[in-house]
Amino acid sequence: MTFPAVATPVTNWSLAQWGPDNASVSRAHVRFPSVNEMILENFQAPGTAEAKSGEIRLNFFGFLPGLSWVSRARAENGFIVVQLDEQADGEDGLSLRDWRALIDEVRAEDIIVRFVRKGDPQSIHLQTAAGSLRSGDLSVSASGTGVSLNFEGRARPSDLSVLTGKLNMSGENFADFAELAGFASPDTPPYQATAYLTFSRQQIALDFAPSTRIGDSDLSGPMKITFGEATPRIEADLQSASLDFDDLGVVFGIPVGVGDNETTNQVQVASRTAFDASDRLIPDAVIDFSRLDSVDGHVAYHAQHVNDAIFDIRSLKLEFDVEGRVVRAPLLRVDFDSGQLISYVTLDATQSPATTTTQGTLNNVQLSNLALDPYVRGSGNGEFELEARGNGFRDAAATLNGRVSVWSKDADLLALAAEGAALDLGEALTLLGEQSEDRTYTPARCAAISIHFENGTGQLDPAIMDTADSLVIVEGQVGMRQERLDLKVRSEAKDASFGTLIGNVGIGGTFRSPEISALSAETVLQLGATALLASVSGGLAALPFIEPGMAEDAPCGAIMRRAQGMAP
Repeated sequence: MTFPAVATPVTNWSLAQWGPDNASVSRAHVRFPSVNEMILENFQAPGTAEAKSGEIRLNFFGFLPGLSWVSRARAENGFIVVQLDEQADGEDGLSLRDWRALIDEVRAEDIIVRFVRKGDPQSIHLQTAAGSLRSGDLSVSASGTGVSLNFEGRARPSDLSVLTGKLNMSGENFADFAELAGFASPDTPPYQATAYLTFSRQQIALDFAPSTRIGDSDLSGPMKITFGEATPRIEADLQSASLDFDDLGVVFGIPVGVGDNETTNQVQVASRTAFDASDRLIPDAVIDFSRLDSVDGHVAYHAQHVNDAIFDIRSLKLEFDVEGRVVRAPLLRVDFDSGQLISYVTLDATQSPATTTTQGTLNNVQLSNLALDPYVRGSGNGEFELEARGNGFRDAAATLNGRVSVWSKDADLLALAAEGAALDLGEALTLLGEQSEDRTYTPARCAAISIHFENGTGQLDPAIMDTADSLVIVEGQVGMRQERLDLKVRSEAKDASFGTLIGNVGIGGTFRSPEISALSAETVLQLGATALLASVSGGLAALPFIEPGMAEDAPCGAIMRRAQGMAP
């Protein structure tokens, strides 16, 4: 048997009797003086395994419980097929349990492992593997499409279908790992994760360590994916001590920051590049709802602190259930520096285009945290109830229906903003030169805005702001389909202040490039008179802008009730 001429036919006869179907080697011989160690070349078991070179140590007592027929195996340059479902007759490969029962200690290099679940193969490239498959330490270094994996763990002898240990993984997008593992995930920024792994035929359980980084955020907590049903089921309870808002944006296809100090991938860069090249504010992102076919389950996520967020978000909490292309989020809570937004969201993708409904409240939110600083101070409350149909943000915006209302009884308006809205030029020009610490605010007895949307067109109810010296009313439409503004700002003075222009101010243009104009006939005439007087004497140029105070206080009680959707 030390001579290949003898050992090769004997080995092929033995493989025909006890090995995989049609298994063979091109060359074999026994390592002298041992009688149970064989060196193999070009091992082939079609559909199950292949190795260009290798060696095995046979265990003649492998028929006994707890022992493997192959006590040690070495293989290079080949592949193996691992069936993760209950194996039917005639299917290629062996189950993980079968491989572990067959082989104890393993040394492998450059082996492709083809995992098959529900007939769908996924492959990883095993660079190196060393240790015991049956009952001992095992280390693996591998890679898949967009994924690098390093496992240090232990085979559990009591259950040949279970491996446990520490898994380090990294890649450009966690969705690549999800696809490799047999479930679905949204896109993410580049990640480096450390997790305690429990792997079995019907379940992958990951407990992420706090050192895990996704983009510029940390992530920790358990995630369990259970197979066996028609759709994999995920259960996750994840949290971040510190969330960079940009990292959450890419999950929903929002093209947020990709600056020099941001951790990004090609998906984010392409999304941001397309956004920057567009004249639209709403991103042209389409959600791939087909991913919902690959996962059901429940996910909870809590970001204890949020960095670099729009609207000065401080923390957020999200829980959602996925069931048959329907996503229900019974809790979406966004905490600001003061106050919070609480919402319920349902996304139904059982038909195309998908339908999204949401309703919620704003509670005691500081208006400065809604990007209104320094123009408005104070707190506000609000309600919204909206419905949209579309597989992308723009399509959904174009079909928006529902109502959004915000109101406040303790708002302070920057005097420049109040008088500027009224085009009260004399007071506004005085305030323009003030430093931030010297700014003057005008208390508003009440402020309210209510927009009713129908098929993507929002009609103001109107918006009203009542200050001590001006009553400001905003009327008009907001077109979500083309992202266009058609608003009129009308103000009525309560005093004979210096510099009031009579007439409406128009706010037009697009969301991304708004335009402001004051082009009523009376305004045009007054501007002409001013120019003429200015050519004679600068002091006389102010005369056409003086008007008597005529406005009255607004009925704030009725305004508040109307904004809240109640009868006056």
